[in-house]
Amino acid sequence: MTLTQILKTLVTCILVITFVLVTASAYRQHRSISSLAKLSDATSTIVTHLAVDELAYDETDDGKHSYVLDPNKLENLVYTIEFGGDNFEFQVMVHYKLGDDERELGPFGSALPNDNTTNCSLTAACALWSNDRFLPAKLKVTAWYA
Repeated sequence: MTLTQILKTLVTCILVITFVLVTASAYRQHRSISSLAKLSDATSTIVTHLAVDELAYDETDDGKHSYVLDPNKLENLVYTIEFGGDNFEFQVMVHYKLGDDERELGPFGSALPNDNTTNCSLTAACALWSNDRFLPAKLKVTAWYA
């Protein structure tokens, strides 16, 4: 073998090793981004499900009122959900305004994990049904992989 052939073989080996390492790194990054996107989708699904169905104020005559929350339903929720084959836990808080005072209900649900578990938080504008009137409120949900 000549020196040129040895150098070509060495450069080819370096290029192949670099390609394999870059591909492996890109795959890990893709899995991480996919996991974060799924967590974001799950959080959005949870907020919508709570505001439209689970926590919606229910009048017997008119049915459920989307994005009008019944505070009495907060304590009876199940704070785990399966989404896309994965289990998620979540925590719910409701911030509302009563006159000039800002108040909050919660947190309800599982405690946030103490380790470095990635979580996603989403807040939606809504109303709170309290004492036969609507109060401006925000529904905040924080979710993470169970």
